[in-house]
Amino acid sequence: MLVPMAKVQIIGLRSEVERAIDELHQLGLVEVADARASRTVDALDGEEARSARREELRLLAARVDGLLGETGADAGPAADSREAAAGRRLDESAATAELDRLAPGVEALSRRLDALRDEQLVLPRYVEPLRRLLPLARELADLDDDELRRLRLGTIALVLNTDDEQVVDTLRGALTDELGDRLHLVWTRVDKGGIGCLVVFPHGRRKTVRALLGHAQVRQAELPEAFERLSLHAAVRGMQRRLTEFPRLISAVRAERDALLVPHVPHLRALRADIGDELERLEALGRLGATRRAFVAVCWVPRRWLPRLARELDSRFGAAVLMEDLAASPRDPQAPLLMRNRRLARPFEPLARFLELPRAGSLDPTLLMALFLPVMFGAMVGDVGYGVILLALALKARRSLATQASVVAGVVWVVLAGAAWSIVFGVLYGELFGDLGTRLFGDWAVWQDRVAVDALEPLLLFSVAIGAAHVALGLVLGAWQAVRFGERGELLDKVGNVLVLAGLFGLAGWAADRVSAGALTPSVVAVVVGVVLVMSPGGALGLITGPLSLLGRLGNVLSYLRLAAVGLASAHLASVANELATVGPIWMGVLVAVFFHALNLALAAFSPLIQALRLQYVEFFTTFVTGGGRPFTPFGRSP
Repeated sequence: MLVPMAKVQIIGLRSEVERAIDELHQLGLVEVADARASRTVDALDGEEARSARREELRLLAARVDGLLGETGADAGPAADSREAAAGRRLDESAATAELDRLAPGVEALSRRLDALRDEQLVLPRYVEPLRRLLPLARELADLDDDELRRLRLGTIALVLNTDDEQVVDTLRGALTDELGDRLHLVWTRVDKGGIGCLVVFPHGRRKTVRALLGHAQVRQAELPEAFERLSLHAAVRGMQRRLTEFPRLISAVRAERDALLVPHVPHLRALRADIGDELERLEALGRLGATRRAFVAVCWVPRRWLPRLARELDSRFGAAVLMEDLAASPRDPQAPLLMRNRRLARPFEPLARFLELPRAGSLDPTLLMALFLPVMFGAMVGDVGYGVILLALALKARRSLATQASVVAGVVWVVLAGAAWSIVFGVLYGELFGDLGTRLFGDWAVWQDRVAVDALEPLLLFSVAIGAAHVALGLVLGAWQAVRFGERGELLDKVGNVLVLAGLFGLAGWAADRVSAGALTPSVVAVVVGVVLVMSPGGALGLITGPLSLLGRLGNVLSYLRLAAVGLASAHLASVANELATVGPIWMGVLVAVFFHALNLALAAFSPLIQALRLQYVEFFTTFVTGGGRPFTPFGRSP
């Protein structure tokens, strides 16, 4: 359910404004709105100074976040840090001094770590071209830089980004034009789209060769500084040895950095909490209004917390601060949203607000999702064996993922409840790992064996009935909500849709001889009246949009046929797995059957969940959920 929100105005002496903000922050009961929208108050003095301080604090927070990020720790403040920070003010100078002592050492180690990682990525690009060039000049490959200089020779290894051998001839011609016959060039293919070359030339002409290669935009495989004075053979061996050392070197530097930084992480998290709290206070001060002698704060607070807020303000400030209930409408579009559902429905809250939060004062779809989503999941899986396995896996996942994101926890709860319903529907369908139960115990279905020849029609009718009831419930809720919001057009549309659906199903029942002929006239009247109601809010354009809307709503109902389709696909795949178990040697048949059942179980865990969620979001929520809400974010600690 959505918690009703109250809008209050807190007025106090300007001399008490700092203390009032601190106390409200510590209470964590209100969300501070912008009081400056009222023309009767001005902005609080000192906004320029507060703005400058906010920038300083954001820079300080960025430094703390950077250090925490180096350890992989969450940069956001932990809950215990928030609790510890309550009522504590930030000592900015001490924090800056501490960061100045800690940051240089951490940054130096991080630079070393980055340099090693960069070298680890870059070095393999040199090794392979050089290794391929070694056989082309065996004598030169063993000469280091000093020996080549004594021979008055220079060498450059380069890679041409081409497969065309004519480029080598072109390069050889250009070098010959500059150097004459005092040149030696050998080449080989080093990789796809690359040709490696080794150029030997007089030592004094190195600048000329480099300039020519640069003008030709040729990719050169120049040696890193640590290897450039070695022979080509020694350089390749050194690079290969260096590559094997990187994991140890990186681990050593990382361990050194962690030893320096990790002991400070708890304090850094507490410091980050202090900075966050100070920023919150400054932001709140910027939203206050003021007169010559008083400050004015406008706040949103859950209505059930109003008595507590009044008591706390009275005990802490007495007559210096007064609170007034502004009696805002519960459907005020500016009001924030706070969901508070019962324990069994609470895990479904993240899923209910996954796409969009409902508008303040509207209906909370969480409880309805908690009721219908697992049932639809179970109707599609519908197997006792799969249900038991999914139930066991969900219970294990619930313990393992207890600290994970709320959306993940919600999905686990859906699977948990859906697995229980899968067992129920498995009994109704008489399915235990497909038709294995039937093979062992005979026909034990309580309602209908869904893989039987005559089961298709009842399953389809069952799915459409669920869809009609689900969509009709949403339309009725949408009509009731339209009455509350005074939206006449929406009310006519919802009522018209309900009448048309009821009339169409009455006509379908009459055509199939399932209802008496007396239902024909009321059904026709319901369709005609419903069409008129749906078209009326749109005026002349409604003559087109109204019927299209009705067709879409009918399509929403028929979309529930996926309950039968997905379930039948799973049931038939399970039966195929059991049939394959009887083919060939028993060990091979069992192995194949286990494989297909495992595949079917994996599909049963995901496909029904996705389809059930789609039915909730697209077919059901669109009938009554009005989006546009924003979450309630209490100022300071959340109570």
